[in-house]
Amino acid sequence: MHGLRLWEFLIGDIHCPPLLVVPVKPTIPDKATDDVKTKLLDDYDASMESYASQFAAYRTWLDEDARAGAVLVASMEKHLSADIVGFDHAHQMWAFLRDRYEPTGQSTYIAALRQEQLLRQGDSTVDDFYAQMSAVWRQLDSIGPPLSPSTCDSCKAQKVALETRRTYDFLSRLRDEFEQLQAQLVSRVPCVSLMEALAAVRNEEPCLQNAGLLQSSSSSVLAARSSSSPAVATPPKAPLPAAPSSEGGGGDRLHCDYCGKKTHVEADCFKKKKKAQSC
Repeated sequence: MHGLRLWEFLIGDIHCPPLLVVPVKPTIPDKATDDVKTKLLDDYDASMESYASQFAAYRTWLDEDARAGAVLVASMEKHLSADIVGFDHAHQMWAFLRDRYEPTGQSTYIAALRQEQLLRQGDSTVDDFYAQMSAVWRQLDSIGPPLSPSTCDSCKAQKVALETRRTYDFLSRLRDEFEQLQAQLVSRVPCVSLMEALAAVRNEEPCLQNAGLLQSSSSSVLAARSSSSPAVATPPKAPLPAAPSSEGGGGDRLHCDYCGKKTHVEADCFKKKKKAQSC
């Protein structure tokens, strides 16, 4: 709307000129002198000229207002524009939309602040990350009180302080690989502007990529998890079967050649040892 010079019509700053009554052609009496006739006709011509000028301004306002309304309706989805097509003028449409959809209240502002605080670059490029932060900043600006730095010295100082804070917010939320550049930019006096910081970080990004220093944070997380996880233990070997304690099992393993029993070997034979002692 600003680009089309229609913003003032949308917010109602340019009021509709009054529509005057068409001047009536004077009735000249039969006995009027030439001077009277000339004066009456001159006054009528002057009135018509003034009326034509004001009528042209009135029609121009109607055309511009209609154009603003048409642009507004065309830029909206059909189920939303259906609520405003019945209004006569663009500022009436905008007032209705603003009352219905404009975000208000502390909860909306706090939610936007919370979103700003949680933003981090992560795996996003510098441009994508800046676009995310800019979207949140625009939302905060639309909710907060408007500033007029061109006409108000106090607003100008607040604007400078706000840009400084956002510059530090942008730099502090970058990836750790930009820490050295961040320290250089923060230490500058006077403080770098937001656009200067963005340009410096954008120029640094391909240098870090070419040096192989910008790796995916998700890959780093996976590597950290794999390095910190305990090694998988080797499964224990199955134990060897125990020697049977009765004659019913393990006959292939135990056999005494002296007494013929299958519960022990000859070296452990009690009968053999007892006989040797008696001899």
